[in-house]
Amino acid sequence: MTPKETLIRPATDTDAPALLELIRIAMAVYAHRSGIGTLLDAQLETLEDLLSHLHTDHVLVAEREDALVGTVRLVHRPGSDVAYFSRFAVLPSLHLNGVGSMIYQAAEDHLREQGVRFVRLHTALTNPLLVSFYQSRGFRLIETKTARGYPRGLFEKQIR
Repeated sequence: MTPKETLIRPATDTDAPALLELIRIAMAVYAHRSGIGTLLDAQLETLEDLLSHLHTDHVLVAEREDALVGTVRLVHRPGSDVAYFSRFAVLPSLHLNGVGSMIYQAAEDHLREQGVRFVRLHTALTNPLLVSFYQSRGFRLIETKTARGYPRGLFEKQIR
C-alpha cells in the first residue's frame, strides 16, 4: 500500500462529510496557488450535492490512518468513450508525497477497465505544478478558455 500505507478505495456515503471538508481545503489552496480570486464550484458544493455524485459517478478516496487524504471524481456515462477527471484533491500537507500519483493511477486503471478511451480534465494554466503533473502523465492541452476569469485549460489523454 505505500506511500506510508495509503489505501485507495471507492468512496461511500459515510465518507461524505470528511470528503466535503477535504475538497474544500484542497480547492482553497489550489485557487490560491493558481491566483484565482473567486470561489470555485468545488468549494460551493453542498453535502447533498456530494452525496448525489457518490451515487452517479465513481469517486475514489485515499485513506491513511483512518483519515481521508485525497480524492478524485470520475464522470463517465454509459456508451461514451470519454470520461471526465474532476475534484482531484490531496491534503496540502501531503502534496509531492506520492498520494496524488496513487490516486491518479487508480483512476486511470479503473477507467481503462470500464472501456474508456479518452480522459479529459480542466485545470488552471496558472498552476504550473498541476499542468506539469498532468503533462508528465501524457495529457495534452486541447482548449483554453478564460470565461471564469482565469486561463483554464482542457486537457485530454488517450488511455486505450
